[in-house]
Amino acid sequence: MRAVPARSTVEGARVLGINEGISTPDEGLAKLGGSSGAARGALLRRVALLRSLHAGIVRANSHTWPHLNFRDWQENWRDADAFMDIAGRAGLDVVLVIGPWPGSRTAAFTSTYLPADMNAYGAWVERVVERYDGDGLDDMPGLLRGVVAWEVDNEPDQHNAVAARGAGDRGEGGLLRLGDDAAEDADPPDEPDAAEAHGFETPDEYAAVLLATSAAIRRADPGALVLSGGIYRAASPAGRRYLQAVLAVPGVRAAIGGLSLHCYFVADNLDAVQRTLNTARALAPELPVWITETSVPSESQQPWVDDTWQARMVAAVTGAFLAGGADRVLWHTLSDAPNRPDGPVGYLTNSLFRMSREDDVLITEEKPSAAVFRRIAQHLEGADPASFVEVDATGGRVLETDAGWLAFEGHPQLPRGAVAVQDLLTGEDVDDVLSVSSPAWISR
Repeated sequence: MRAVPARSTVEGARVLGINEGISTPDEGLAKLGGSSGAARGALLRRVALLRSLHAGIVRANSHTWPHLNFRDWQENWRDADAFMDIAGRAGLDVVLVIGPWPGSRTAAFTSTYLPADMNAYGAWVERVVERYDGDGLDDMPGLLRGVVAWEVDNEPDQHNAVAARGAGDRGEGGLLRLGDDAAEDADPPDEPDAAEAHGFETPDEYAAVLLATSAAIRRADPGALVLSGGIYRAASPAGRRYLQAVLAVPGVRAAIGGLSLHCYFVADNLDAVQRTLNTARALAPELPVWITETSVPSESQQPWVDDTWQARMVAAVTGAFLAGGADRVLWHTLSDAPNRPDGPVGYLTNSLFRMSREDDVLITEEKPSAAVFRRIAQHLEGADPASFVEVDATGGRVLETDAGWLAFEGHPQLPRGAVAVQDLLTGEDVDDVLSVSSPAWISR
């Protein structure tokens, strides 16, 4: 049995969520504004997909709708209010990324990461938090649910890996994004460290923004949960060094209540998950861990990658993170872009739903991974996350909960007390077995 850190107290179903689950699904709708009639209809269709998955939490990045960042905010609450209204009506917990720049494209907009007027930036953060904290004081009119966590910026270590402005062919917005087959677990110690080759958004600069943002958040809401910006390369030496440098800045550890980490890979194992957890345990064992982005593709040049493999990995990845003590696990993302280029590119097939256009009609197709996510979320409804622990299991790995067991890797033997087994890929019951094939749910 593995020792894991203490968890926050949340409902079992709310440990699983979707990153950017409520956003405009294509650029055409994005230009309309999230509160326009056409866009709102598209957003509500996405909410219906979220509810069908029994997801309990959704995260809004600062570079996608509602574009909640200091650079893009135009003295207009319309889109952010619409986002909070839609999420509240759906009963979803909300994580909001907040920061000075669009969170995944910072290097495209500025050559200097620190805001020119830190006082104005801090005042803006206070206004945002006061409007959406749900404390009944100066809240958004009709606010149904306050924000459960504020995440300060997104992937600061990724921003540091490129030059600001004019980064050229290093990807959208000047960001160096790993390709579909460039796994995070392929980062040998002697590899040249791109993250240390540029002076943009250095650990000290990010720490300065983190400290200022956290202070502003807590002036508005002293009890707010503040998360570090999601570390993109948490499984790699470069990401670990970046986070270590940030945490070494005086005051940072007290300024945050949890670590936000990301994990992407295409390897047919869970090594990257384990390394991500190892980073958290080594650098900040006292802090809760939120996995605010993780996923694997359904298409790739790797021969094992297909729809079924992705579905198995939904259980494997979420099971391993929950067994390792993560508070929340958010899949990235809900649906593939409807107008993606031919062939697998980047992260465009990591979603749970496949979208396409036929005669200008948007068609949504559920992948097997969506069904596995849904079944796990349903089984966890009513479970107490404090009961989650990995138990010794010959032949595989098993997460125990007070609602039953999740067999998430290998072919583990049935635990004592098991009365029924469900194949999570098919949803069918499995009879007369001594061991199970993952992914499976084992009822008490």
